[in-house]
Amino acid sequence: MSKITCFHDGECPLCNLEINAMKKLDNAGQIQWVDITQDAGALANAGITYRQAMDKIHVLDENAQCHTGVRGFLLVWQRLTYYRVLAKIIRRMPFLLPVMEKVYGIFARYRLVLTGKKYLDESQ
Repeated sequence: MSKITCFHDGECPLCNLEINAMKKLDNAGQIQWVDITQDAGALANAGITYRQAMDKIHVLDENAQCHTGVRGFLLVWQRLTYYRVLAKIIRRMPFLLPVMEKVYGIFARYRLVLTGKKYLDESQ
């Protein structure tokens, strides 16, 4: 499997809990982890604005196609021990994906309020 790229907010304490757990399971180095607060150039190269990346997780697959939200997580999860099983379950039960997208959408909408974090630059 080729390497994928996961863009995440490295300054979000809630996001970091999940991302750091996943990083520990990425023993094969199949995922390039990009902290959007530290690497604006990587975002620009991918054609993703800072604001888009802050609004929801973005993952580039092996073909540089962008997947957001739960679909992005699924790309990451299928490369990680333990999470791989979760990804298979979600893919086999199509009704789960819209439910998870809805829940993730609520989290993504309110995560800045929950953490007290703000956008680095409101113009982006």
